[in-house]
Amino acid sequence: MSNDMAYHGKHRFPCFFYILLLICLSIGNLNAQPGRILLVGGGAEKNGQQSWSTPAYTWAGENRRIAVIGTSSGSLANYFLTQCGASIAREFVITSRDSANSQATYDTLVSYDVIFFRGGDQYNYYRYYKDTKMLEAVIQVYNNGGTICGTSAGMHILSQVIFTAKNGSAYPDECIENPGNPYVTLADDFLQFFPGFLFDTHFAERGRFGRLTGFLANYFFGKGLKITGIGMDDMTCMTIDETGLGTVYGTGCANFYLPGTDFKQNGTKLLTDSLKVVQLLHGCTYHFSTGEFGFTSLDQTIITGEMQETGNYTMFASGSDLLSDNTGMLAGLVQRAGKPSDPILLLSGDPEITAGFRQKLLELGSGPTEMFTPGADLGTDTSLRRAITEAVKILFLRNSLQDIAAFLETPNGALLNSRLHSDGMISAFAGDNARFAGKTVVDNYLTEYASWYGEMDFLPGLSLLRHTVIMPNTYLTSDIYENTVTAVPYAMLKDTLRYGIWLTDHSYLKYAPVEGIAVLTGYGTAPVMVVANSGIKGGFSSHTSTGSTSVDPRMVAGFENLTLTLTDETNPYRMGRVAPSGEDAPDILSGWLVYPNPSTERITVSGPLSSFRWEITGMEGRVLMQGMSPWQKATFSITDFSPSCYILKVFRETGEAVYHTVVIRN
Repeated sequence: MSNDMAYHGKHRFPCFFYILLLICLSIGNLNAQPGRILLVGGGAEKNGQQSWSTPAYTWAGENRRIAVIGTSSGSLANYFLTQCGASIAREFVITSRDSANSQATYDTLVSYDVIFFRGGDQYNYYRYYKDTKMLEAVIQVYNNGGTICGTSAGMHILSQVIFTAKNGSAYPDECIENPGNPYVTLADDFLQFFPGFLFDTHFAERGRFGRLTGFLANYFFGKGLKITGIGMDDMTCMTIDETGLGTVYGTGCANFYLPGTDFKQNGTKLLTDSLKVVQLLHGCTYHFSTGEFGFTSLDQTIITGEMQETGNYTMFASGSDLLSDNTGMLAGLVQRAGKPSDPILLLSGDPEITAGFRQKLLELGSGPTEMFTPGADLGTDTSLRRAITEAVKILFLRNSLQDIAAFLETPNGALLNSRLHSDGMISAFAGDNARFAGKTVVDNYLTEYASWYGEMDFLPGLSLLRHTVIMPNTYLTSDIYENTVTAVPYAMLKDTLRYGIWLTDHSYLKYAPVEGIAVLTGYGTAPVMVVANSGIKGGFSSHTSTGSTSVDPRMVAGFENLTLTLTDETNPYRMGRVAPSGEDAPDILSGWLVYPNPSTERITVSGPLSSFRWEITGMEGRVLMQGMSPWQKATFSITDFSPSCYILKVFRETGEAVYHTVVIRN
């Protein structure tokens, strides 16, 4: 009996122990709760309760014990104490695996409520902290309901897939030309707070939308998986609470990149058809549990879905002013548009530079070339008038916007505008002058910090692409990365545009009708980057770094739904249907339409006035015909006119001239 009792007693104790263990584990799970996250795109924290950083940092650290971790120390601990109401804040400098993997480090860190990874070199974080007790402490703090934060490099390491920067920084132009370049080093074995996400920082400041796209493609090519990218602008952050609700704070955007169709490559060049981009401004939200966006501060309605490019002509535009970067476009102008023997009119503000372009055109087999410098002083020049009238191909390079704008106000300028929009015309715009071909011209973009200080200008362009803004010199120098990147969506919202185009020094585009379709084709070792507005909500950044309203906010716009396409000759981009015979050809400054132009019989003019007076004069100024329209449109016969060029002028009832252009009688 005693043996039986001994036998049963021997087994009763383990059973009781297992039950007790299960109860303890259950109680432990009941007490555990998911923590919170603060993602920060980098940039110096600012004092004051209305600054970009203080509200979010206070959310993370008020009345809490904060451990700031990095490979160097700084003033973050003091900022948390003096500005954000932390109870304790301490800097930890951890510069080796031994230190990161010590039990003392673990025991110390788990006593804190908040762990904040500062900026620095994320590869040091990856190689020092991976698979260490320090990371175990981070996970433990999070599982106990604590808050994990990261800024700049510290934010990079919080996503599941991280850019380790093992070989140094990766630049955006390199990533779109080859997403498999040796600087794109990714890993997914560090932390697992955000499965299926990859983070990037200093997003607008360093022009990193091309880089993030390259990262997503690299992971897709390597793992066959589509992941979501978040690019956080500097001085911008997102708080993510226990439920997964993220809220944006600061001066810029949290940029979400949501893959659509598969990434592709032509050689090493990156291509994609439909990468969805959502740009969230201060106050907007994203729920990481449900995938739902909230667009509180996108307070503008911008409807562009019906906008199409319709021009029945061919247009080239390149991203660089250098002759060495334009040989491909010049070959296209000579050999893939019209006849190689067609003469070319060069309009240039720099005759010395133009000499090299002329020589290259002749080497490529072009017809004769003439060069003029457009400006107000040549507004009635007969030689230039003849050259414009006879032009089959026109090349713009090194012209200032001010000179072009002044020239367009003259009779010869009006003639040029009309010829550029005429059926079958062929034009090309090199480098900086590529801006002129769109509806909106971004000016002052070559000035460092112009976007940050709200100093870029947005002026009327030639509207060869009348629903588009074109940005050349993208990634020219790091000083203007932010200008070139932010100007495009900002102009799209400001001027209600459907499309934005970025060109680098290694890309150029050709716009041309193909079987009635308006097609954009990219060429070069880099893809042409096209963004389209596919939603109806947008907004401008209004929060400054300090919260002051006495200074202008940075020129950043947010959108609920953009679609980014990287395109080339193997993947042409459709922009609309072509309108033949010059119909619907727009005026570049005032919204008036004149069609068909040129014409042999009748001309129609229509515009925004409910009634207007019009007159047609010869180039010498003599009035040949005039009339009054009680409606927004007038049609008149020009069959009695000799083949030549004529000036059409439109006046308000008060006599104020509001529009003039050149009518050509074939």
